[in-house]
Amino acid sequence: MNKRQSIRSRLLLWIGLPFTALAILALISSHLLLSRQINATFDDLLLNAAQRLERRIYTADGELRINMHYFSISTLGSRGEGKIFYRIKENDGDIIAGFSGLTDPPQTSHEPIFYDVDYAGNALRAVALTLPFRRGGEPVDIEVVVAESKEARHTLTNDFMITLTGLMVVTGLLAISIALLAIHLGLAPLNAVSQALRQRSPNDLHALDDAAPKEILPLIQSINHLMQRMRRSIESTQQLNADVSHQLRTPVSEIRALTEMSLKDPSQSPAHTSLREIQRIAEHASHTVKQLLKYAKTRSELVDTSHLESVDLIAICHDACAQTAPNIYKQSQELAFDQHKAIPNILGDPIMLRWLVTNLIENASVHAGGSMAYRGVITVALTADTRQVTLTVSDEGTGVEEAQLSKLTERFFRHNKHTPGSGLGLAIVEQIATTHSARLALTNRPQGGFEVTVTFPAI
Repeated sequence: MNKRQSIRSRLLLWIGLPFTALAILALISSHLLLSRQINATFDDLLLNAAQRLERRIYTADGELRINMHYFSISTLGSRGEGKIFYRIKENDGDIIAGFSGLTDPPQTSHEPIFYDVDYAGNALRAVALTLPFRRGGEPVDIEVVVAESKEARHTLTNDFMITLTGLMVVTGLLAISIALLAIHLGLAPLNAVSQALRQRSPNDLHALDDAAPKEILPLIQSINHLMQRMRRSIESTQQLNADVSHQLRTPVSEIRALTEMSLKDPSQSPAHTSLREIQRIAEHASHTVKQLLKYAKTRSELVDTSHLESVDLIAICHDACAQTAPNIYKQSQELAFDQHKAIPNILGDPIMLRWLVTNLIENASVHAGGSMAYRGVITVALTADTRQVTLTVSDEGTGVEEAQLSKLTERFFRHNKHTPGSGLGLAIVEQIATTHSARLALTNRPQGGFEVTVTFPAI
């Protein structure tokens, strides 16, 4: 599997490779140019040394001689570095002074001739001058050759190149630092979009803020368009569910009404047994339709959290207890509400929160006894601290098998097939908790029974 390359590394590669190639080309060009200029300068100095040596030649007693008083061979050098060699001879081959082993120039000319030569294991740069003299009234040509080893040239060239390379390295590091900073700043809008998406709830399909540079605006618009399509698709599905539920609720209600009217007939005909079964099925279908409607309306991705308001959870619990109390007492059960101290408000939707508490109470009433009818207490409790409000609904029943705890919030899952219900109660509770940024916990009580805890952030 190929490793994915980041935009940052690609940009660095696209910037770094051309810069490196240009730097290498600049170093090569600089080396060639410097070598040419340094050689030209040293050649001029070498020519000047040969001319100074030529001025030391004179005629005495009909012979050519050289005056070396107050003249050092080292003064012929360009920088006092390296080795200096010279030779002065007549055209007929007689050596006047110097090193006889120096190689002759490749050609004879009255113009200065520069050439490279090896002598005594040294690589030399030499200049040859052919000058006219008169010896005893007779004209004669004198050849002056001055040669210098190339160490000084190489040293100066290397010094320049080391300095230039150092400057190039510093410039390169500075350029890379600037490029990294520019890339970081350039990618900041993309990182902001990525962070905004990571921090979102999985159910948040609202559009992203399009206040971004024009280069990434098409990306944001595409993401927003995709979210809009997903939201419409989900809304369409939820609307279909709601429409189906509404369409089913009316005939189911009619079936229940007709069944109840038929059962009021005092005659105990054999049809009564079938009618009671029809009534039970109709009541179950009616309850399921109501739960489906609640489930469709509490989908967190369809709830606009900007419309949530400050809610008194104590009042919500009182209303839910009052609504469910008649049926609780009818089942020979008890309902208790426990509030230890003042409870701060939370941010939420009052209707959904009432559904949440009602579903938890009804779930405990129906399922607390397992396969047997429950005759115990259902307790609704509120506790709080400075940061959160905790709602707890518990019973003293048989509890739930540990292996089934994680499945209780799945749609249509029923851990006890012998009790009535739609299997949507805790799924609705989980959706409402998610919408309110609350934590839902389902546990068995150590002393027996089942407990549901919903922890809301306080405001």
